Amino acid sequence: MPGFWGHTISNGIALIGVTAYMAYERWSVADILAVDAGIAVATVALSPDMDLFTSKPMGSWGLMRFFWWPYARLVKHRDMMHIPILGTAARWAYMLAMLALLSLPILFLLKQIGLQVNFNFTGDRDDVIYYSLYLADIFLGACLADALHFAFDILTHGLKNEPSRRRRRFVESDESF
Repeated sequence: MPGFWGHTISNGIALIGVTAYMAYERWSVADILAVDAGIAVATVALSPDMDLFTSKPMGSWGLMRFFWWPYARLVKHRDMMHIPILGTAARWAYMLAMLALLSLPILFLLKQIGLQVNFNFTGDRDDVIYYSLYLADIFLGACLADALHFAFDILTHGLKNEPSRRRRRFVESDESF
């Protein structure tokens, strides 16, 4: 397995390549930064290895690791949640759901002491579309990082286990004579 540093280095190289390509294609600086932020977040904080409670990305959460404990218990390592777009969406949805659940008691306590927090968006449709496109850029970057992570895991897992499979088949075929 490439491990944390292997994935970090490969995603760093991908970040440089993607940035260069987007600059060549004349993407806006804000879009480039959004995609780069998605790659960085998916590499360090929302990695496909969030299902391993002892992984470096899990450790980067510090005391907030408990936030990911249910996810690590529910998801087996390298199951369907390791697949790039599906896994990326599931991890981001889990994070948003947990943030929503954790914010409810805070909002309740603020209401009890007399503070009212309103989440009114007074922008128009164009504002929503404008900011949603930046979120799509961040998600695109995260999917790119997760796809590279997935590809490296498949490549290294296959390379590490392939010689032993060949040896086993060869030995089994010799014993059958």
